[in-house]
Amino acid sequence: MKNILIVNHYGQQPPYNTMLRHHNWAKELVKRGYKVTVISASTIHNTKIDMIEQLGQKKATVDGILYKYKRALKYSGNGIKRMLNLLSFCFSIIYGKKESADIIISAGAYIYPFMRRKYRDTPIITDIADLWPQSIIEYADFSPNNLLIKYLYHLEKKAYIKSDALLFSMEGGINYVKERKYANKIDFSKIFHINMGCDILQKDRELEGISFDLGWNLDEFNIVYCGSIRQANQVRQICDAARIIKERGYKDVKFQIYGNGDELKMLKKNVIDNSIDNVHFYGRIEKERIPFILSHAKANILTYKHVPLMKYGGSQSKLFDYLASGKPVICNAKFGYNLIERYNCGVVAEDQSAQALADAIEKVYKTNTAELAEMGKRARKTAEMYDQPILVDKLEEVFKYVSSRKKIKAVKSNKK
Repeated sequence: MKNILIVNHYGQQPPYNTMLRHHNWAKELVKRGYKVTVISASTIHNTKIDMIEQLGQKKATVDGILYKYKRALKYSGNGIKRMLNLLSFCFSIIYGKKESADIIISAGAYIYPFMRRKYRDTPIITDIADLWPQSIIEYADFSPNNLLIKYLYHLEKKAYIKSDALLFSMEGGINYVKERKYANKIDFSKIFHINMGCDILQKDRELEGISFDLGWNLDEFNIVYCGSIRQANQVRQICDAARIIKERGYKDVKFQIYGNGDELKMLKKNVIDNSIDNVHFYGRIEKERIPFILSHAKANILTYKHVPLMKYGGSQSKLFDYLASGKPVICNAKFGYNLIERYNCGVVAEDQSAQALADAIEKVYKTNTAELAEMGKRARKTAEMYDQPILVDKLEEVFKYVSSRKKIKAVKSNKK
């Protein structure tokens, strides 16, 4: 079972895509002798880039992985055009060329039904890194009665029941499934967990090979955020906490914010209008520069809008970037299976308020240098527990499971 096909709408090659879950898996699988093909949409979310136009062709090879792009409708924002983009990609799978595959990894439950229609006899692993459509309801305030949401729930149900294996990035994913009305139709032995993790070796190479002027005063207590700047990321709360920290008299605490999103312009105006001069925005940053930036922070900060889904755990890529940097992590949200609390490598705010986040920041600021260093060491050790070779060992166990499941099906079919 050596031909692996990964179908990920948002799985474009680096450096264009910074969500590297499947690229990191594929890179490690190639080292182990697998042939890996990734199919994704030509459009890159939150940008105007079309990969086919960018490359001048529909495919490319990166780190031994073959990327193939399906032309999809261009869009911006999260409106109807994004949904049409999604559907155009899914239908391109049905009507496009059938790829050679021993095992398929389908990124997202909504893709599974389209893949099964095209690949009737191939084992399909549905990989869930975002609990759509529930996350759309909780983060974007969509109604559960919305027709599109109902359709996505229908696709989710089909994927959960019919997939040969379910793979969740969040540790409590199995509990989410148990709470579905159709849970009695699901074989729970087929549910696995592999967190986002990170490529430690790659991050260390980037740290050693990249150096540039950060533009900060390194003698100050710099707290760094790297990631999207959208409603779900709650970056506004960092600005509010920064104002409180300033009012408490901590003049040397500075907040360095890297990233882009639809709230960036509003937040820039907010800090100017409210004289929050201890917050600085730098916009989008290349992924390979992130290890250097994070390594120069006193602490890194993780913020999210607190929603009920968080009880199933988080699987943020940026958390593992933070942990790998060997610096303490400040977090504004108490979510389930929290690695920061489990391994004592930072501070989590007591509740979802700017006041509580400011308290957590102040606690880290007042922690002595030796203990901060120990927190950082624990953070790095935690990241190493989720290094890609370890995660791909787990992925190969899932491969073995679906392969044995296929053999059992074949035996039962022959008996008939």
